[in-house]
Amino acid sequence: MMSQRLLVTNGKVLDDDVLVTDKTVIIQEGRVVSITAEPVARSSDTILDASGGYVLPGLIDQHSHGMRDVMVDKDDIHVYARYQLDSGVTACLPTLAGSPSSNIARMKSILAETNDFHLTPNLVGFRPEIMYVADASAGPATSVALPKPGLTEAVWEASGARIKIWDISPELEGAIPFIEWCAAHRIVTSLAHSTASIPQVRAAVAAGLGLVTHFYDLFQIPREEDEGVYPAGVTDYVNVEDRLSAELIPDAVHAHPLLVETTLRCKGLDRVAFITDSLKGSGLPPGRYNGMTASEPVEVTAARGIRRISDGILSGSTLTQLESFRNAIRKFGKSIAEASHLCSRTPARIMGLDRKGRLAPGMDADVVVLDGELGLKFVILGGEVVRR
Repeated sequence: MMSQRLLVTNGKVLDDDVLVTDKTVIIQEGRVVSITAEPVARSSDTILDASGGYVLPGLIDQHSHGMRDVMVDKDDIHVYARYQLDSGVTACLPTLAGSPSSNIARMKSILAETNDFHLTPNLVGFRPEIMYVADASAGPATSVALPKPGLTEAVWEASGARIKIWDISPELEGAIPFIEWCAAHRIVTSLAHSTASIPQVRAAVAAGLGLVTHFYDLFQIPREEDEGVYPAGVTDYVNVEDRLSAELIPDAVHAHPLLVETTLRCKGLDRVAFITDSLKGSGLPPGRYNGMTASEPVEVTAARGIRRISDGILSGSTLTQLESFRNAIRKFGKSIAEASHLCSRTPARIMGLDRKGRLAPGMDADVVVLDGELGLKFVILGGEVVRR
């Protein structure tokens, strides 16, 4: 007996990067079976009417520390996963800002609490950000450590071999062997919180570095050493280095729109991922809230993002990934298809999620349906309608 099918009808379907108006998405057993203009309906089919809406791949956020009133490092991970689904995110990486020892403990607890992510299928792995960086910035300075083989392997083992992206400052002692180890284990290493020189970043790329963390945010502006001569900096190298993909926080706070457009023109849609870098407070209305630590409250405003009250330093963004998608269109002038590329297809490629990020036969049935105003109508995760 064949399993029941789900048919998503009457919407504008992003059929493998082309928006079409006359096709139905047929889903069965958690996969997209076909995208067809002539579906043959069965009496047992479930019909989901997407009239007036856009049928798109589920959103993917590869850099997120928390949302609303929860932090990945310490709060209920099930609530966090639900909040992500509420914003159309069908795949994301819980991003850890703790020390190696706290990351080890937290990853073990998350895997136990979620039954190895079976209870939270939109969580697809881990990302340790702060532990191997030169400057913790808004994160806790006590989290920082030097990359050493035994420590790296202990963190990797605690993750159940589920680390997808691991952040690194290339100027740290031991950074190059760490990047080479990650490349051998198919882990993407990402340039982060760094004051590295161009030669140091070149060496890291040669060793296998493949990504740049929240590009332009925490990147030094080079000094003019020869009066009247414009100096080249790491950001210039990143833009022209074809082996590097770049993350951007698309809130027009962390990176000026002109810089976003510069990177999009240099690298193209295939090598730019829009992220949230969301923390506690993201997705909430303006106000004052507890920050990453209880001793550092933050203020949330639409114009300036999330900032620590004590010193005004940015502490993540107010974005959800659905808002990132909308901003791609409304702030940066991209089409629906281009916004989907930035918020779904490229993150899936970077993370090695071969069956996610686009709609095509054989792909995972992770789908969002948005209305004409880009509001969320439906979320489908693994072929199941999980949000209406």
